[in-house]
Amino acid sequence: MAGDVLQLGNCALSIELSRFGGSILSGSYRGIPIFRPARTDGLASQRHGAEVSFPLVPFGNRLEGNAFALDGHHHVIARNAGDPCYLHGDGWLAAWDVVSHSETSACLRYQHGAVAPSLYAYDAVQHFRVEADRLSITLSVTNRSAFALPMGVGHHPFFPKTAGTRLTAKADRFWTERAGHLPDQPGPIPRNLDFESGNPLPRQWLNNAYEDWDGKAVIEWPEHDLCLEIEAGRPFRHFMLYTPEDADFFCFEPMTHLPNGHHLPDLGGLSILEHGQSLVSALTLTPHLISEMR
Repeated sequence: MAGDVLQLGNCALSIELSRFGGSILSGSYRGIPIFRPARTDGLASQRHGAEVSFPLVPFGNRLEGNAFALDGHHHVIARNAGDPCYLHGDGWLAAWDVVSHSETSACLRYQHGAVAPSLYAYDAVQHFRVEADRLSITLSVTNRSAFALPMGVGHHPFFPKTAGTRLTAKADRFWTERAGHLPDQPGPIPRNLDFESGNPLPRQWLNNAYEDWDGKAVIEWPEHDLCLEIEAGRPFRHFMLYTPEDADFFCFEPMTHLPNGHHLPDLGGLSILEHGQSLVSALTLTPHLISEMR
């Protein structure tokens, strides 16, 4: 396990990374967790499912039917997890190489070769940096396939959900959910699920995509005197909001595309990358004490 877990941080912000899944294992600000506390030793001990955030690459969420058509060609991808659908890409299930590591930064790389029946071959790189009270994450994917392919990236963090948790995030449209945990229809955002002006998280099942997000969000935990500012630059334009009913966590997932984008108009925002082309994204997480912002 030595060398598999990387520590980043300063006197205020502490982050623990794992090269397994290219994931975040824990994070705290002034000793207060900013992610859901991990329940086991995480992917660094090969126990999948305990990480507190993982990357979505070469695209996120589910692929209906594990197949799609592009330019007259039919592409098939084998399922990769317990779900019937190919889920969340490959990076979250793979070991990443440590390119560099210091007290406040790390670079991880994952190289994926095409595995039949899939034609997806790509390189993914993550740069993590802790500066003052901010965690910056740059995630990129580069197409190494001989074919142009639709690609996208995202992040899948797990946050604590307390009785007082509030979310602020502005988007234009909301997608309902259908069987198989797939997106159904877009439409207006329901009032109780509209977080533009800040709302508590309802205690109900949520697994919905929000379209045309402005790239900014704030999570508040008044019980812990803590808030977290999230800022995502282009190409992030959407997010997923996921929480089981009465769970003690929720997931706010910035994505460059909609789930199941391969089967949506305009590929749901997926980018067609030619061989050698890259998609680069940037995300920052900045925690604050609420009492110090008044």
